[in-house]
Amino acid sequence: MRALIIFCTFIAAICCLASCNVVAGVLYVTTPDPEQIALFNLPLKKTVVFVDDRHNIMHPSRLKGVIADKVTSELLGRKLLVDMIAPRDAMRYAESQDRQGSILTIGAIGKAVHASVVIYVEVSTFIMSVDGHNPAPLAGCSVRVVDVETREQLFPVPGSIDAAYKVRSALHRVDPHQLNSVSGTRKLAHKLADKMGDDIAKLFYTHTTGRLGENLERK
Repeated sequence: MRALIIFCTFIAAICCLASCNVVAGVLYVTTPDPEQIALFNLPLKKTVVFVDDRHNIMHPSRLKGVIADKVTSELLGRKLLVDMIAPRDAMRYAESQDRQGSILTIGAIGKAVHASVVIYVEVSTFIMSVDGHNPAPLAGCSVRVVDVETREQLFPVPGSIDAAYKVRSALHRVDPHQLNSVSGTRKLAHKLADKMGDDIAKLFYTHTTGRLGENLERK
């Protein structure tokens, strides 16, 4: 009799644990993923994305175009904007002025390509490794949105703690041998630039973060 009671108690405990796991699983699935609200709603005006790497941090320099094109394609693809100028037009103009030794303002770049708004991105960090051996891709930049016609900074709003909004991007779970070849390093740099462009675009629309995103990244 005593053995039967112990056996029944054991079975009940297993059933209880199993039901708890099921409930936990259901809660995990049904609980909505956390969201990051858009930090700024872009005005529906002709816009251009300009990436500035005045300290020549990025190599090769064409990675600036990867960032700018990613931001542009995301904003257009999500229909946040409908009229955007190809970033290469602004970059070509800036490069031509640099050769002449001219100092450009954000407004001047916007006017040169007939844009009403400039999303100005200044690169501050772009590295593939901290120690030179193990891959740890990390990029940083500051972002501002400027109205060309009024010369007013729209984002961050005047009076904010920071004059520009800082964005940090990183790649995780990278192949430890990817830095062993030139082609592998180039692919990693391209992927990091693309990630930074995606992170910049996310400033301007509400998106899910945390649990679901982390799980997808791990996979």
